[in-house]
Amino acid sequence: MNTVKNVAGNDVSIFLFRFALTSNGMTFVINEAIAADMYPDLDEELKPLAHACCETLSRYKHLSISNTIMDGNILATGEFEVM
Repeated sequence: MNTVKNVAGNDVSIFLFRFALTSNGMTFVINEAIAADMYPDLDEELKPLAHACCETLSRYKHLSISNTIMDGNILATGEFEVM
């Protein structure tokens, strides 16, 4: 069975979110199925956090070695990891 790996190369059980670099900025990608199970106003709750993270991460995008500059996952071990 193929396992999904995160940016750090660890086995992922559940993908939660990632910030991906684009040609003209950055995109915040969230696992829609997980988000739907959380709060009905999650989109409004996450906008300020995603915006702040994008601003901070944009300062370091020149150091990123892949299109994914940061991701958050539940690992196969049950731990939560942000890389």
